[in-house]
Amino acid sequence: MRFGIKGKEVVAITLLTLLVVATTTFIHLSQLTRVVVQEALQQAELIAKQMYARSSRSLSRARGQNPAEILRRDQELRTLLDASVGYSPHLLYALIADQKGKMILNSEREKEGSDAPERPSLEHLLSLDPIGRFRALYERGKIYETTLPLSLNNKPFGSIRLGITTSLLRRELNASLQESLALAGLTLPVAWLVAMGLGTLILKPIRRLTREVDRIGRGDFEIDARRGRGDEIGELTSQLQLLGQQLQADRLKMLGEKAQLQQVVDHLEDAIILFTRDRRILFFNKAAEVVVRRPLEHVVGWPWEDMLEPSHPLQPLLEQAFEQQVGFRNATIALPRDGGHKEFLVSVFFVTDAQQAMGAMVVIKDLESIKTLQSLISYSAKLTALGRLTSGVAHEVKNPLNAMMIHLEIVKEKLDVPPEQVKQSLEVIGSEIRRLDRVVQGFLKFIRPEELSLKLLDVNALLKDVVALLETEWQKDGIRFAFQFDPILPLMAADEELLRQAFLNILLNACQAMPTGGTVAISTEQEGGEIVRVSIADTGVGIPPEDIDKIFHLYYTTKPGGSGIGLSLVYRVAQMHDGSIEVSSKVGRGTTMVVRLPVG
Repeated sequence: MRFGIKGKEVVAITLLTLLVVATTTFIHLSQLTRVVVQEALQQAELIAKQMYARSSRSLSRARGQNPAEILRRDQELRTLLDASVGYSPHLLYALIADQKGKMILNSEREKEGSDAPERPSLEHLLSLDPIGRFRALYERGKIYETTLPLSLNNKPFGSIRLGITTSLLRRELNASLQESLALAGLTLPVAWLVAMGLGTLILKPIRRLTREVDRIGRGDFEIDARRGRGDEIGELTSQLQLLGQQLQADRLKMLGEKAQLQQVVDHLEDAIILFTRDRRILFFNKAAEVVVRRPLEHVVGWPWEDMLEPSHPLQPLLEQAFEQQVGFRNATIALPRDGGHKEFLVSVFFVTDAQQAMGAMVVIKDLESIKTLQSLISYSAKLTALGRLTSGVAHEVKNPLNAMMIHLEIVKEKLDVPPEQVKQSLEVIGSEIRRLDRVVQGFLKFIRPEELSLKLLDVNALLKDVVALLETEWQKDGIRFAFQFDPILPLMAADEELLRQAFLNILLNACQAMPTGGTVAISTEQEGGEIVRVSIADTGVGIPPEDIDKIFHLYYTTKPGGSGIGLSLVYRVAQMHDGSIEVSSKVGRGTTMVVRLPVG
């Protein structure tokens, strides 16, 4: 049988009250027994002294006579003995015995002349401990004596003995004991009622807290915090309110993370199904709905035997895996798809904790998608190899070009005054060699794989340095530069040399697009805390709409003598930094290029 808090409190207070009552009753009874014995002893001593005084007067007249006979004939003494026994509620008998223990006088006359029995003294009863005294008082037929010695002519003559029986003492004790037990019997129900009342008062706020906890369990995190309580219950309520707020925040965070995880998992091409230890559906993503053929909310908590048809190819694989508690990888099955059958790879992984299986995860991959991915990887590897081959060819072309340029200069030196036609031919050959060298250099820069040398970079300072290189050269053509920089632009991790070259190419294009002069406006700002936005706008001739999509193509150019590599490099640098570049332009009004780069 289990007790609640109220039952335990009632039992505890009742037991405590019982202990207090028992203790006080014991102390009361021990004091009472002592008082009763002391009172009996005092009365006996008083009677003994009265008898002593009367006996002494009688014995004083016993010159030459038998003292015992004198005492027997003394009617006043005998009356005193009889009256003493009748007067005292505790006295059983009173006697006077001689030195040898023979009774001279006795309130019980038939015993006169016989030997007086030896009795324990009443003083000994008084000296006992409370428990021993209580046991002695309730010992059946026990008699105690108080003795006062008698003397005759300054010599011991006998003694006065008063007998007190415990049965007479118990009468007074029993009345007090009954009163104590009655008080205890009355106290225990009162204590029980008080405990019930206190339990109700104490449990009232606890029950309210229990209801609040139940509300938290049901998802209602608003706690009714009663004000005005400065005790422990009020403190507990405040803590419970804080706990509810924390749980609500954690739940919202968990729901957000769950939704985000659900979104991420739903975008996976592989089907993922999670089972509990007892083979019930816990979760699966969108891709798995094709296999299950039902939405998740309809089958969550179902056994997989009920979820899948008996003829489903997954049935025997899952049955074997769960029976042996051993997973497997890449088992091939055919599932109906798009009016036919497609092959899938099935893998089962068991989730264990302390060597005990807690559930299983089934991953189903589309074999056709895997083959497509493998083809893409193979194609990418071939493109990489082709890039290396092209780079090697470009290097092989560059070396003969250098040799041709050197030998051309030697031919020019050996011809002191060449004919005009030969001189023009030599200039044409030199110009074409240099043009071909520029093409090869640009091609190498574009296809060569670069490794970024990242460091923290101030984009505002970098743009100022690039403008400083161009400002002197283009000022004479009527071109000026205007800045609008974000003063709190964060530092970003980037390759300084690559960005310098990219911004230099954009600014050169802007200057070249304004043959009659104009303004290049450069601005920076931060977007969303994670993106640095750089805008470069000119007031030049603009770009026709049909050419905007082509300007980043390799070797595409509309400028006389242009290589078509500059903006291609800008686009590639932006891609290498996980950034982007946008172009907007109107013919005759100018062009704006916006570069967005991530901070980290």
